[in-house]
Amino acid sequence: MPLTNDMARLFYNLLLTTVALPALPFAAVALALRPRYRLGLAQRLGFIPPEVIERLHGHKPIWLHAPSVGEMLATRPFLRRLKQVFPDRPLLLSCLTPTAYTTTREKITEADAVIYVPLDHPLFVERVLSRITPSLFLFTETEMWPNFLSALARREVPTILVSGRFSARAVTRYHWLSPLFTQIFHDLTLCCMQTQADAERLVHAGVPLQRVVVTGNFKVDGVTESSPHQHTALAEAGLADRPTVIGASTHAGEEDVLLNAYRQLQEQVPRLLLILAPRHPQRFLEVERLVQAKGYRYSKRSQPETSSPRTEIFLLDTLGELASLYSAASLVFVGGSLIKGPGGHSVIEPALAQVPVCFGPYTHNFTTVVEELIREGGGFQVTDADSLTRVALPLLTNPSLREETGKDAFTVIRRGQGAVERTINEIVKSEKLRMKNQKGDRL
Repeated sequence: MPLTNDMARLFYNLLLTTVALPALPFAAVALALRPRYRLGLAQRLGFIPPEVIERLHGHKPIWLHAPSVGEMLATRPFLRRLKQVFPDRPLLLSCLTPTAYTTTREKITEADAVIYVPLDHPLFVERVLSRITPSLFLFTETEMWPNFLSALARREVPTILVSGRFSARAVTRYHWLSPLFTQIFHDLTLCCMQTQADAERLVHAGVPLQRVVVTGNFKVDGVTESSPHQHTALAEAGLADRPTVIGASTHAGEEDVLLNAYRQLQEQVPRLLLILAPRHPQRFLEVERLVQAKGYRYSKRSQPETSSPRTEIFLLDTLGELASLYSAASLVFVGGSLIKGPGGHSVIEPALAQVPVCFGPYTHNFTTVVEELIREGGGFQVTDADSLTRVALPLLTNPSLREETGKDAFTVIRRGQGAVERTINEIVKSEKLRMKNQKGDRL
């Protein structure tokens, strides 16, 4: 007998419960030893802070979920337009990680309230939705949680994927989970995808064709002009106006490659500065120890007074400043791409800053953009320290080549701008159609 959607969800929830119960003692120990794990735990279990309930009382907010810092910051132009188009609806934002939560509260002024998304268990989901009733639920990337989306569908809350991705890897994953997601895919109100390839894969996975449109990537609509605080970090450290390579959003193993390449490059590029910006804050100390072990002279953004003209490595051990440094760079290596797993982080922001971009072979999160960057000459794939050195040296020693390459990178990104406006237009059309149908049902 084929597995039905209800049966699949029952097995899913039994599995969640079965796994969760034995894990409780270990979770308690982890919470005791790692304070950062305690952040937001109550919210993830469905207990919404009273101030959030009070702020949203009497309103049906537009709820947008973005899991991480990069995705959340990329929504800012979109959130501004949402505020203009739906001025009477508060904006509730949710995220997954402590870093994203802190950054959202501090930097996303468009938000009326910020929470952690509840764990995808019926008990926690129902507890949250009994206190918060959204008029519209928007989610980015491919954040599809079965219980949460099913609960929204039962309440007839429109669910819209924005700046959506659906990789070839996701096709395989969701194929194996098709009994669980068939109904969820069918219930999605609208899917605004980054590329035509993303759209085709999502339709192949089971979303009705008429509900899938290509609107583009929010990150392409990022600010292209220099901000007033563009080089504050480097200026405060006395490190401005030097040839600079940035290792952006790096993971374990990638800093080692960058440091080895730096040692080769500095022999031919005097005063070369390497900025290391680890993806995860909990790795700041680990990376600092690696730099110490290799004998480099370094300073940290959190301690700019430790810098000197002899500083070789600058550790960006703060959050939210990386994008502002891109236009000061001669070359950017984007991390999460030399190792399997992360799928590569965004190449869009450095390309928008008109800077040549390097990345490793594992870039399935940005396949289309990476292919275009390579084809147009604005981006380069590297595999190790030697290949990174071969790519970087001519760019660091030839200003004309570096400028031309940066412009090629920018041209690729500029083609896709307008994603925010296209997405807003599709949402407005969807909402008008929904209200028209509701009016017809009442007559």
